[in-house]
Amino acid sequence: MFDLKSFRENNLKMTQAEFANHIGVRQDYVSRLEQSTEQIPLEVLVKIANFTGTTLDELIKYKRPTPKPLEIDDTWRSADFTKRTIVDYINECGIRYRSQWGENYDKYISELRDRVERVIAKPKVAIVGHSDVGKSRLINSIIGSEKMPTSWTPTTSITVYIKHIKDRPNYIEEEAWIFRTAPDGIVGWDEKKLNNEEYCRSWKLAGGSADILKDYGTRQGEMYGTNEADAAVIFVDSEILKNCDVIDLPGFGTGDRVEDDTMTLKAKEFADVLIYMSHAGQFMQGGSIEYLKEAINSLNVIENIKENELKPLSNLFVIASHAHTVDGGNPKSLTTILDNGCSRLLQTMPKAFWNNKKEISGHDYNYDIIRSRFFTYTTDIERLRVEFEKEIKILVEKLPQIINEKAKDFVRQYIKDTGVNMDNEIAEYNNIIAERDKYELLLKEIKKNEPKRANENQNRRMDLVSDIKKMSFSSVEKFADEYGRVISSDKIVSIIKEKGFKKKKEDIQSLVSFINSTLQHKMQDILKGHSDDLKEKIDKYLADFEGSIKSNNFSVDVGDIKFSFDVTKAFASGLAGAVTFGGLAFWAASMGNLGAYILVAKGVSLLSALGISVAGGTAGATAAVSAIGGPIVIGIALAIIAAISVFALLSGGWEKSLAKKIVKEYDSKNCLMKYKEGIEQFWTDTVNAFNVAADALDKEWKGYICNLEEMVSSYNIGDIQHKIKAAEEFKNFLSGIPL
Repeated sequence: MFDLKSFRENNLKMTQAEFANHIGVRQDYVSRLEQSTEQIPLEVLVKIANFTGTTLDELIKYKRPTPKPLEIDDTWRSADFTKRTIVDYINECGIRYRSQWGENYDKYISELRDRVERVIAKPKVAIVGHSDVGKSRLINSIIGSEKMPTSWTPTTSITVYIKHIKDRPNYIEEEAWIFRTAPDGIVGWDEKKLNNEEYCRSWKLAGGSADILKDYGTRQGEMYGTNEADAAVIFVDSEILKNCDVIDLPGFGTGDRVEDDTMTLKAKEFADVLIYMSHAGQFMQGGSIEYLKEAINSLNVIENIKENELKPLSNLFVIASHAHTVDGGNPKSLTTILDNGCSRLLQTMPKAFWNNKKEISGHDYNYDIIRSRFFTYTTDIERLRVEFEKEIKILVEKLPQIINEKAKDFVRQYIKDTGVNMDNEIAEYNNIIAERDKYELLLKEIKKNEPKRANENQNRRMDLVSDIKKMSFSSVEKFADEYGRVISSDKIVSIIKEKGFKKKKEDIQSLVSFINSTLQHKMQDILKGHSDDLKEKIDKYLADFEGSIKSNNFSVDVGDIKFSFDVTKAFASGLAGAVTFGGLAFWAASMGNLGAYILVAKGVSLLSALGISVAGGTAGATAAVSAIGGPIVIGIALAIIAAISVFALLSGGWEKSLAKKIVKEYDSKNCLMKYKEGIEQFWTDTVNAFNVAADALDKEWKGYICNLEEMVSSYNIGDIQHKIKAAEEFKNFLSGIPL
């Protein structure tokens, strides 16, 4: 294919208008030719050849310069070895002794295997940006293969997971699979279940070569308008993909498919590395800053001053793409563009914006650190991408090493915690043999007490749900007060003067962006405060549950007999299965290794989850609410900016006039109600998560009673001794896990 646009820009150094004039056609015709994926008509090629003095043969052999793929050291090999060694050990030894241990240990084995597979996972590099910023070209460049379609806007409208060819499951024979869109109210295809053949086949829409992405993922594709596709996975033989997965997310702000923006905002929350792209010619203008701020706000914090040597924000890359189009790639001009873009970004952020990340990482985030994450990129001029390529190479080589060590620590702690559980079970089995009469009395008392306990527990559940709803009401009420203080003419005028905003379009956009970020920060602070209160209430609920099953509630003395039932673990295991956590993410983050697994089960990266659990305190709440209201906040900001952009500023008293206009627009667009809806949804998610976890706790307790009754009633010493032996063997099995 003859790349007309690249030939015109790089060889002829002409604008479309100049080029069109020279070959005797209209400019809009040249524009269509450059955007089209079809071959250029022969008569046009003849005109170009005559004008440039080249032969047709020379002309059609011209291709856009292709960068060499990144050369990456395979540091994932060690982590993969750790994972395969543990999983193989679990599968081989677990299956070998399963018949001896009994089905009671199946859940332990499944849980351990699931945790290992989730925590030892390749880091995910997400590519985000407006449509037509060159995301697909960058991806094709770093993977060294033209797999992603690069046709004109928008390139991809589905989330595409790009994985190494060796990560392709045996049951998938094609190069790429397309997965269907989920019905309303149902979570779509889960990439973490790629090795589950039955699951993936149930979601499969189509399969084939990489070209199938064009059919379902580009506007020119035959299946684009059907909206049937939601995600895709493609397998490529690439050096960088040995160390990480790459995710191509739908372009922001295309305007024709609102669900694309929502999809992108959700998917990037689970990225370990974020590459945010903005066209160098309009760098950090329009809605770019809004999307970038939201991306930074929800980006997983993987650096931790106490835990690793990663530089602050080392997993953020802000890219000025198409850098060759700015003064022919002039370094000084591009440096100015990056400087100004960084300054505009910071100008829109309240001082407290970075406090959330500091609470987790322990790092300070100043201008120099943030500016260091801004890079230029183009496939046309090597020197304009070399710094980005150097930094991304360093990061994707370092992350697997950190993940490997952290995963080993994680598994060691799991082995230790489970070993304690086994000791408790063994002690209980021995006690049953030694004091059967007491256990018969204990079981009788448990069953007698159960209706009362269940009723009281149900009342406590209802009270806690009621408390959460009060938190929702209080959050809305407090935010409404803060909203009223910010969205007032006097306050906005003071912001204009304090921040030094001038009477120009760019500053007015920054002003609105700053106001919106201020509102979001206040909302997050309110939710964090209530999430802290919720943690105490959850702890009390669990303590009360444990107290209700203790022997001091019984009418007779059963001695010092203790249960091996772990209330907190049962509740936490249930929470891991919730779709969303809401404020309960704060409680999970305070639970150390156990809480880290809950967060990993939701999709949070291991590095981030462990960082949150180590930091503890308000860091947990920060992680829980950092991404709250993303689509709402962006939507409000863009709507206000669009409305204000057509507002005529008079020379005198413009600050007051502008402030009144902004207040009017916030009111007319019912922005307060939109924020309220986001807050209420947060607490609705919290109620749902609590009910899921509480139901699981009740189910586990009932199962424990049944198991205890089976042992005590039948009282077969041989069976109980077999259980003791099985528990001891399982504990030995855990201690033998190769690390």
